Amino acid sequence: MSTWLVTGAHGFLGSNAGAFLEGKAETVGQVRTGSAATTFTASAELDLTDAASVSALIQSIQPSVIFHAAAMSSHETCEQDPAGAMLVNATATASLAKAASSCGALMVYVSTDAVFDGSRGSYAETDVANPFSVYGQSKLAGEDAVRAATDHHLILRTNFFGWSPSGTRSILEFFVNGFRSRSQMTGYTDFTVTSIYVQQLLSATAALVERGSTGTFHVASHDALSKFEFGRTVAKTFALDASLLHPGDSTAADHSTSRNRDLSLSTAKLESVLGYPSPSQAEGIATAYDNEAALTGRLRGKGAGA
Repeated sequence: MSTWLVTGAHGFLGSNAGAFLEGKAETVGQVRTGSAATTFTASAELDLTDAASVSALIQSIQPSVIFHAAAMSSHETCEQDPAGAMLVNATATASLAKAASSCGALMVYVSTDAVFDGSRGSYAETDVANPFSVYGQSKLAGEDAVRAATDHHLILRTNFFGWSPSGTRSILEFFVNGFRSRSQMTGYTDFTVTSIYVQQLLSATAALVERGSTGTFHVASHDALSKFEFGRTVAKTFALDASLLHPGDSTAADHSTSRNRDLSLSTAKLESVLGYPSPSQAEGIATAYDNEAALTGRLRGKGAGA
């Protein structure tokens, strides 16, 4: 079996990667403190901003794949701490990519649709990036660092939803929790994305790895939905009360960066390489519904620490 080093193993994406890869690969989950979930084969306590320790760990493990899921991912946090965003999302990424190159590992860097400005949507991999936020700028800098360090890489631009260890990390959980508690909610009609169910993202990633693909790919659902449309789809799929959700305009909300954007991604390149279509967001929500009981139990059995 191949060995995957998964960074950010306590996080939303990293914990899902551990669950997806269980039984498919040997996995080492990197965490800042404590230990990774039991879905991982082993765990490694490491500060990713310590370049020397990163290099030593990777030389010790000799992974086949480094799946870099760790990130400072909050737009607001990044705006408040741009230096920290660059340190985590770009500088630490550069250290990982250089270490990957030195041991021949495939560097898989999970990037974001926020490298684009959202002025038109349906972005292809060849479109010029123009980030609208510090978060997008720092993730684009991470992309550039990966490309500079190694040709043996996959850069995956995406936007994803699903179940998390805390139960509060994704837009899916926001809507499910809100509907189940009968809370009044607002869904933005002017913020559009091609968000993909995280386990489907991981499946597509594994398929690209198996095919020996390298380069930049947009890994997303094939259809674009506003946040309001997404919430309505969640209500329908989970048989919850859609009247609790009201359409709203993001410009009326208190965000450090405007959400009035169309960040949808074209999946034509991905579909051409894989030979099958990307799922729709409704299909992803339906799969998440089917997975809820079994997957949340596995995700929430993590080790101690944070």
